[in-house]
Amino acid sequence: MDPIKPALLEFLGTAADLRPGSASLPLPTELAGSIKILMQDRFIVKIKIYNRQGVVAFSTKPAEVGTDRSDNQGVIAAMHGGVGNALVYRDTFNSFDGVTETDNLMQTYLPVRDGPADPIQGVFELYADVNNLVHQTERTEFIIMAGAILILSALYAVLIVIVRRANYIIELQQRTIRERTETLEILSAHMLKSEELHKKKIAFELHEGLAQTLSAAKLLVENGQNHRVCNAAVAAECVGSIIPVLQEAIQEVRTIATDLWPSSLDDLGLLPTINWFCREFEQRHPGIRVEKQISLQERDIPTPLKVILYRIIVSVLDDMAQYTNTGRVHLALWLDDNALVLLIDDTATEARDTTVTALTHLKPQLRAGFDRMEELATLSGGAFTASRHSDGGMTLRAAWHR
Repeated sequence: MDPIKPALLEFLGTAADLRPGSASLPLPTELAGSIKILMQDRFIVKIKIYNRQGVVAFSTKPAEVGTDRSDNQGVIAAMHGGVGNALVYRDTFNSFDGVTETDNLMQTYLPVRDGPADPIQGVFELYADVNNLVHQTERTEFIIMAGAILILSALYAVLIVIVRRANYIIELQQRTIRERTETLEILSAHMLKSEELHKKKIAFELHEGLAQTLSAAKLLVENGQNHRVCNAAVAAECVGSIIPVLQEAIQEVRTIATDLWPSSLDDLGLLPTINWFCREFEQRHPGIRVEKQISLQERDIPTPLKVILYRIIVSVLDDMAQYTNTGRVHLALWLDDNALVLLIDDTATEARDTTVTALTHLKPQLRAGFDRMEELATLSGGAFTASRHSDGGMTLRAAWHR
């Protein structure tokens, strides 16, 4: 502003006594030329000159000449020797901001005086257009808002995917729980039925076997007592005939006791008990050979599983004896990583076509032992599978994780 200061001070001297409402005064030629050059700058849109009373002595908009702006904060700041600034900003994104002629303009108020120690003669005001800066700022704001919206949308989409995945997992778990509950209910019903049938079998054996044997022994004793006086030889013969009957009764008691709980499990362990049972099975069924493949030690078998394994082997072999046509039963027991695996198979060695099948596809009279295996394996915490082969045989497998 130094080049135009002399002419500006000259103009302010003539306008010092200008009052509000007065007409405009002519500008010095030098000052008018300088203002014209300033107005050629596209960023300068308006210029005002105020006298010491805050009255507009000159404006590029003649209608504003004579306006009293002594209460303007920028003018007041400049009159006190400071440089006043004011930005009139209209937010494009705010629909409540009204449009005015001073939108997006930077107003700069400069004090006019001859020297730093001289009194202030007036104020020179420039209106600079900051639309480009505002538009750039709004563009940056828009980009930031759009980026935030995209990020939030992506996060929302990820959240939806996670929620749907969680719902799917929950539904799958609930379905698995329902299926397992239904399976346990069915197995519990089968177990109760099996227990009742087992009790019925024991009752029948006691009534038709042991009770009949003891009744025969009783008759022989009574018969011996009747002949003891009349004929000692006949009495001795009657007493002698009691011994085989009592031996038969003792054997029946042992058979029933072994069926309930084989004492060899406690005395010898599971593996010797399996060997004993397989020998007894082959004696009862001479046409069937049991091939054992047991690759573990007695200590590898958890104690609670010993009776479970024994019950499974007994029930399955008894069922296989009724329908197998291969003349062989393969019995295997081994450790697979951290699992105890039991496999019973009666298929021919050349059979290779296997399909997983449900036990309900078998005849009811042939699947009692297989049902028992599934019940015992599942209720003891194991997993059971059954496969049917091309020759009609079956492969039953149960595994327990230790």
